[in-house]
Amino acid sequence: MIKQSIIASAVLCAVMALAGCNSTAPAKKFAWQTDDNPNNINCARSGSTASVNLSAKDLNMSTTDNRGCFNSDNKFCDLRIYQIMVESFMHGANGAPGVQQSYGPSKHQGNLKGIIDNLDYIKSTGVNAIWLTPIFTVTKIEGQSHSDDLLDGTGYFTSDYFSIDPRFGTKEDMKKLVDTAHSKGIYVFLDGVFGHAKINVKTKSPKGNKLVLNRMCRDIGGYDDKMTLKSATCFKVDESIDFIKEVATYWIRELKIDGWRLDQAYQLDSKQWKQVRDAIEAESAKKSNTYVLNGKKVLPLGYTVAEIWTENPQEIEKNVFANDGVSSAFNFPLRSQLVRVLATREDPFTPGSCQAPAKSLNDDIIKKMNGYSRQSIMNNFLTNHDTVRFGDLLQRAKITVDGQNNRDYYDAHLTAMSFNAAMSGPLTVYYGDETGDDVKGFSQSPKNCIMLHQCDDHVSRSDGHVNNLTDAEEKLKENVSAVLNLRDSHPALAHGKRVHLYSDHSLYADFKQYEADKVIYVMNSGTGDRKITINNDVWGKLGLSSKCTMKSLFGGSVKDNVITAPALSGTFVNVTCK
Repeated sequence: MIKQSIIASAVLCAVMALAGCNSTAPAKKFAWQTDDNPNNINCARSGSTASVNLSAKDLNMSTTDNRGCFNSDNKFCDLRIYQIMVESFMHGANGAPGVQQSYGPSKHQGNLKGIIDNLDYIKSTGVNAIWLTPIFTVTKIEGQSHSDDLLDGTGYFTSDYFSIDPRFGTKEDMKKLVDTAHSKGIYVFLDGVFGHAKINVKTKSPKGNKLVLNRMCRDIGGYDDKMTLKSATCFKVDESIDFIKEVATYWIRELKIDGWRLDQAYQLDSKQWKQVRDAIEAESAKKSNTYVLNGKKVLPLGYTVAEIWTENPQEIEKNVFANDGVSSAFNFPLRSQLVRVLATREDPFTPGSCQAPAKSLNDDIIKKMNGYSRQSIMNNFLTNHDTVRFGDLLQRAKITVDGQNNRDYYDAHLTAMSFNAAMSGPLTVYYGDETGDDVKGFSQSPKNCIMLHQCDDHVSRSDGHVNNLTDAEEKLKENVSAVLNLRDSHPALAHGKRVHLYSDHSLYADFKQYEADKVIYVMNSGTGDRKITINNDVWGKLGLSSKCTMKSLFGGSVKDNVITAPALSGTFVNVTCK
């Protein structure tokens, strides 16, 4: 959805907290929207080439073992999801017309046919699942404002939870999409907006359950927040819970979908989510919902992943993980730290927005993971439909130049993707990030961003770009695919316990192990090659035989006991012990 609260304002940009907007104050201007000199941004990377000699005494053995997917056999840990903004992604010929107007710079002609036509491309990126933004019917209210017309195009204000929006296609189109995806080994997740809807939403379900509307919405703190959009409403959730559960289970029965992404999940409390999750998992376990995935009979996964846009783990824990409410949540805290290291946060003028040392990632992982319940699964990502594309953040940091995407530009994308691939737990790739897509001419949000559809919270909703790739784009996609597919052959990446080996300003190294599989991951965020010598006593400190050897899987090279991590790269090394 659109940042924290669509209930705060009818003006889209005003809901963007990262842009300094809220429900009562006028939108803060970025420095580049005033007379300030934007050239004071300094996000230069470290040029160090210093070598590291790692011995047992250097290890602090910091670990996130037995939390979430770290040292876990949970099936959700293997998910590699490709996020599709349906209205923007691809238009399939002879399909539905698309929404035609919405926020963001695309032509808004995306339809279900466009997704079906490009499932082979999606599979080629190395993912094994897709998440579709809302596809349910949205009906215009007579006399509504133009901003509401645009908001309707996003799909996040549903008028009918039990029908497919004809602007995207038909129920038959959606069934074909799911069946075709399953035949190719791709799971399918839908976007569940179960806390708010269009004011004209149908309030009676096929089974007769009622949706009870309410102008008061639950905010992230658990307090009431009045819905200010005239065309929208929230619900009395306790009175509507049977309706919500019916929606969630209806599409599992009808289409055999594999679960839900849960928009603005704080609008239900964790006990209410527990009821919805139980219903989803019970429906997914029914033999009547068996389908064929890549030639094998399986049951729907029953995965649930919450959007709680905050860097505070306590808010994520309270809203969705407490009481076993939701199985997974997007890792906004870690995403924020990763872009600080490799690019910049959306506002580069806030101290600490860029030039963060690589070692801060380890500090952040430990601190944030300790705030969650042990079973809580974090879904790692780099970009989504409410953030600025990573490529544009590189340009905003002035690390690269808009319109001049050089090798470092693509290497930075692969480095970021490799970090997420090496972290235990599911991950999500936003469409276009696999090719280094950016919004041409956009590195800094213009003053009239709403009129130009280039505000920070919707600018990444660009047209899909899957054809006529440049050599650099094709190479990046191939490398991203190789990195993601490593998780199939090396379960330590998705499931492994993690021991942090070393980190400094530009170097980060983890040891991952799951059962017999052992991998070292090294990220170099700097501009100079770095070498790490692994002394034999390190293996004993890790509880292994002293006779261990290393072999490069991807990225850098290994000679004897020395790992060479090239500038701006992620390196995966297999460890074998006798």
